Amino acid sequence: MKVLFSTPPGNTAEKWPPLGLLYLAASLKRHRSDDVKVVDAFCMNLTKVELVKLIKKENPDILGLNTSTHSFINSIEVLQEVSRVLPNTTIVMGGYHATFAAEQILKTYPFVNYVIKGEGDRAIVELLECIENDIQPSQVEGISFVDEDHYFTNPPALIKNLDNLAFPDRNLLKDVEYGYTYHNIPLMFGKLTTMSTSRGCPFGCSYCSCASFSRRNLRYRSAENVIHEMQMLSDDGFKNVVIVDDNFTYRPERVEEICELIKEERIRMKFYCEGRVDKAFPDLLKKMKNAGFDVIYFGAESRSKHALDYYNKKITPEQTMKAVENAKKANMIVITSFILGAPVESMEDLKKTINFIHQLKPHGIQMNILDILIGTKLWEDMSQRGKIGPEDWKTNHHIYEYEDSGHNRNELEKLVNQGYKAHFDSWKNKKTVVELINLILYNQTARSTIFNNLLSPHIWKSIKELETHKRMDETHL
Repeated sequence: MKVLFSTPPGNTAEKWPPLGLLYLAASLKRHRSDDVKVVDAFCMNLTKVELVKLIKKENPDILGLNTSTHSFINSIEVLQEVSRVLPNTTIVMGGYHATFAAEQILKTYPFVNYVIKGEGDRAIVELLECIENDIQPSQVEGISFVDEDHYFTNPPALIKNLDNLAFPDRNLLKDVEYGYTYHNIPLMFGKLTTMSTSRGCPFGCSYCSCASFSRRNLRYRSAENVIHEMQMLSDDGFKNVVIVDDNFTYRPERVEEICELIKEERIRMKFYCEGRVDKAFPDLLKKMKNAGFDVIYFGAESRSKHALDYYNKKITPEQTMKAVENAKKANMIVITSFILGAPVESMEDLKKTINFIHQLKPHGIQMNILDILIGTKLWEDMSQRGKIGPEDWKTNHHIYEYEDSGHNRNELEKLVNQGYKAHFDSWKNKKTVVELINLILYNQTARSTIFNNLLSPHIWKSIKELETHKRMDETHL
């Protein structure tokens, strides 16, 4: 059969390959002889009209589209039009949002034929076998569908042995240029891709659906299997690899083994990963940096202990402080994320988080207003309290839409700007200039980012925007 996988239409500066779709494509190519194509509409910045036109031209037997909560409305509008112009195309949805809203999707939008919940590597092969042989796919793991008004569903699928999976087929998207920019400022240079060395998350952060998606089942690829893929990527000319694991540093001994093998095999690429602040040990971070891990991302989220407890983060502000310090000493680029708006936070708490940013001095930050998403503990709590509307499952919602905590939208957006300004101001002194020079000397990614952007007009535009926000905030205080 002719199979087309696609991401939703959209517009993004974070142009990372759709790893999940590439895994599905690789699985089909290993087990079947289908004509498989992948379209990354999101990173190609395709409009809904452009994506429908492309799908119509391809005229696939099977159309698979993954979707997040943020992209669901665009996704469903595309699929509705596809069902009109290509009525014989079987439509399959997957991804986080489809996993948690499978029943609502299938009962609300009958043109969606199937939803695959969880990890679809095996399920997509089994589903196509059923479709091809005109068999009801009731035995397919993770499958949901409606048959004669009866909703049928199987539990989300999980792959136990990740080493048995075929490597993602990145050649299917070789014409798309991937990378990452922030406010039009390129942050990575050279051929880039993403990679997964594990799946799942054992934690239960209340704002995150990762744990529910994997049922807190964390599984690892062997270090040898990881290195085999890294060597292939290096041979194919990739220079930058984003490790998309939710908790790459969760088992330090495994990370150390991977780092040792990277050095043994003389793999010369630069890596970006996420780590937990309670697993940011000095020796581990130094070994990671020596193996090419130039950038690490920590979820700091808040300075307030009761906000962290509300998020069920299982970390402390002190651990965050130590983790950032350790990573800096290892000459890594440190990026931290923060969330504002927990109902338990007072204005004093929020200002402490802003001051915390100034104190931490990470090299980059990400500021967020608390989202309430289907599939999360916060969503469940809001639903049990009767705060979730009948149509709310279709989109994402900020906390101020549900909780009257004294922090409205304007106030939280202003605090977000203050957070970015506090970060910018934290680097405007002699001590941090010395730290920056040291980072340039010992971190290749930092060198390439700074020197390749020295003459970029977007740098100075961003600085001017920060200064403007500061003056506006000071005027309203």
